[in-house]
Parts: sequence; C-alpha cells; structure tokens
Amino acid sequence: MRNFMDKVNICLNWASIISITMMLFIIFLQVIFRYVLHNSLTFSEELARYLFVWTVFMGSAVVARDNGHIIVGVLTERLKGKKAKYVKSAAYISTMIFVVILFYQGLRMMKLSSFQHSPALGISMSWVYLAIPVATFVMFCNLLILIVDVLQAKE
Repeated sequence: MRNFMDKVNICLNWASIISITMMLFIIFLQVIFRYVLHNSLTFSEELARYLFVWTVFMGSAVVARDNGHIIVGVLTERLKGKKAKYVKSAAYISTMIFVVILFYQGLRMMKLSSFQHSPALGISMSWVYLAIPVATFVMFCNLLILIVDVLQAKE
C-alpha cells in the first residue's frame, strides 16, 4: 500500500503543479483579453476558482503524507518514548475521524449539488465538490501509513 500511495502522491503533486500553472496562464490570458483586447473571457475566473479548489484539496492530501500540516507540537515535542507514540497516534486518529466526517459531507455536497451547473462553464457542480471526497480518501490513506510508522518506530 505504501508504494501505491507514494505513486498516488507523486501524481497528485504533479497535478497540483499543472493546475497552478493553468491558473496562472488563464488569469494572464484574462488580463490580456480585458486590458489589451477590451474583451473579457467569460469562463476564466470560474475555471481558475475551481482549479484553485482542486489544488488546495489535492495539496492538503499530499502534505498529509509528509506530516507537513501545521501542528501544535507542545506535547509531542516534549514527550519521549511510549507517551509520545500514544499522543501522536491519538492525534492521527482524531485527524482521521475528522477526515471521515469531511469525506461523508463531501459526498453529501456532491449529491445535493448534482443538479446545479456552473454559470460560465456549464459543468455540474458535483465535479467541483468531488475534490473533497477524493482528497480526504487520499489523506485518510496517508494518515493510516503515518500511524503504522509511528507504531512501528523504535522508542
């Protein structure tokens, strides 16, 4: 599972890089069209916003694997041995509970918004909200790997 998740994280990392590049290009085109050609693109702001949503969620899933999210390390930095292992495990488990709730709510948002279409692009809003369950599933798997690493680590 670890090797598979490493490949998934590499793909999501590249997808985030491509998404950010696309956002930059789309916004640059919008500026050129608006101020040079005096004709705005109708879809650019909406597409950039949806790419940003996907980039944030995919990036947060990838960062979870590297344990790169902001933490309050007051306890984990001062504790040693089994106590530190238990506290880290409890933190990961509570994060996993939050991720499961977020996954479920993301699925609900997809279902509720399935009949809505975006004004400029005309795509179903479910495609935008799909970022939540996809990213939380990847984050859950990454957190599972981190818990295994903590529990298997020597004191």
